[in-house]
Amino acid sequence: MAQKLYSYQRWSSAVQADGTTKARQTKSAEEYAQKNGLEIEEIVDAGVSGFKSANTNENGALGQFLRAVDEGLIACNSVLYVEALDRITRSEIDTALELFLGILRRGITVVTGMDNKVYTREAIKGNPVDLLTSILMFSRAHEESKTKQNRTNGNALALIDRFLKQGLPVNIKSVGSHPWWIDDSGSMYEAVKPHPVLWACAQLAMDKFMEGISVFKVTQMLNERFPHYYKGKAWAMANVRKLRLNKAVYGVREISVGGKTYVLPDYYPALISEGQFLRLQQIRTTTKYIGKVGEGRVVTDSEGNSKVIAERNNINLLSGMKLFRCGHCGGTMMAMRHGDTIRYLCEKGRGYHHDCKTWSLPGILVEHTLMLVTTIAYIELQQKGQGAKADYTQQINAMESTINGYSTQINKATKLAIALDDVDVDELAETIKELKAKRDNAIIELEVLQRKQLLANDSTFETIMMDFFTYAQYGVLQNPVHEYRSKLRDVVYSAISDVRAWKHDRRLFISFQIKGNDEYYNFSAGNTPYEWGCYVGALPFSQQELEVADGDVPEEVLERVRERYAELHAANMMMLHQAKELLSHVGYPELDSKMFWPRK
Repeated sequence: MAQKLYSYQRWSSAVQADGTTKARQTKSAEEYAQKNGLEIEEIVDAGVSGFKSANTNENGALGQFLRAVDEGLIACNSVLYVEALDRITRSEIDTALELFLGILRRGITVVTGMDNKVYTREAIKGNPVDLLTSILMFSRAHEESKTKQNRTNGNALALIDRFLKQGLPVNIKSVGSHPWWIDDSGSMYEAVKPHPVLWACAQLAMDKFMEGISVFKVTQMLNERFPHYYKGKAWAMANVRKLRLNKAVYGVREISVGGKTYVLPDYYPALISEGQFLRLQQIRTTTKYIGKVGEGRVVTDSEGNSKVIAERNNINLLSGMKLFRCGHCGGTMMAMRHGDTIRYLCEKGRGYHHDCKTWSLPGILVEHTLMLVTTIAYIELQQKGQGAKADYTQQINAMESTINGYSTQINKATKLAIALDDVDVDELAETIKELKAKRDNAIIELEVLQRKQLLANDSTFETIMMDFFTYAQYGVLQNPVHEYRSKLRDVVYSAISDVRAWKHDRRLFISFQIKGNDEYYNFSAGNTPYEWGCYVGALPFSQQELEVADGDVPEEVLERVRERYAELHAANMMMLHQAKELLSHVGYPELDSKMFWPRK
């Protein structure tokens, strides 16, 4: 087998990639290989910094080359060809020298194209001048990179100051990079703009993500509507997936300079609002993979070969929304596959890793009762809006004020951490984390209030209910992968604030709280098998339910309380009956009472 030459090429910036760097390095290596009768292979670290040794870590091409030599996959008499020693590394001199000598100890010959210098372990041992030359080369490369870094960081910090303190537009290209849907072709003193072509692609993707459509499906749509728009290649799921995780979609740029991270709000034109971004993360959680549904479908090709194609992922109405809790332990009720349906399982009790027991209940029972209560919530919305329409302006203003208050506290805490040396950084970081969590929750609540305001202002009750029942058909509940379930999930989040479930004495109990209400709609098995009932009040098994008034209560007072309770119960049951009637028009049967009575 002929001796091989491995042409190692590295550049750290997009400007170098677009220029003549690669062509120059390739041409030089090919000429040397041909002259010395060597087979040539390329090793490329594109856009990788040698100053930070990123090219030698587990993802770097040079690091992978050295591991292949150690494992015997590459012959130890191979030649490593580089344009200059600084292509190998620009790290500090001790790190650089250790790497260089480690390459030579492996038996690898290093050749530098700029001066045709040949470095081997034997040559350095016999001629220490070569070693001194390499030390000087590495030292100079590191100092050049350090000077360049200082100059680059200084430029970036000046632009950050211009943006944050003076409120002037900037276009920071010297540090980091901009997302693909942004046009940064302007000067450093101009704001970045939507890309004239790729912005529409990003907008389509975000719209579909907000509808609960999966990364796979969105990637398909992009390839159908905008083929080869992304760098002349097909859209890849990895790039599309990153889009929904990037804070740049709501205008924020986070940039690290000198070990510090700076947050630049409204730096980018926004594809969605911050509240929508937080909702998107919830949608992403609730559509995560929990296993295929059913056995899949068999596909046979023209030659008679068969394979099974997995069905689409479940879309769970409650999982991941932090609404559905186990009444026994407070743990999350997670969705799991069960044949062609789903069941909700106590996560803490699974595998007996916690104090709770392993138990579950049918998804169709949970979601059928959920739709009854959600329908009641929409009926209540209509009743509250009769006469003078409901106005959420004050609540919206108060919530916006709360969000601004959290933002101010976060900014003050961040500045305090930067300004003071003796501050407890860990404690301050934890405070900032808690404030951000509270602000995120407040932003989501603001989105709900704004949605209610739109409903109150722009829609009649008939329109609201028609839209709701379009998504709430019984067939949607029976099909865990139906695309309407993502729409239903949004409706549930806007209407329901808490869901609890218990299994007690081989009977199931499920309770729902409508947002803005103190009491719960409590569904449970009845006193005798296969009966079920519903009442409105405190949670079952709660201390509030068990409390008894102290002292004697006059009989006439007790009678008035009983009458009032009977009136309220009758009104609530009338509401439940009305919800059942409405749902019957979109295919809902009577609630199967047997599901409240599990066999074990």
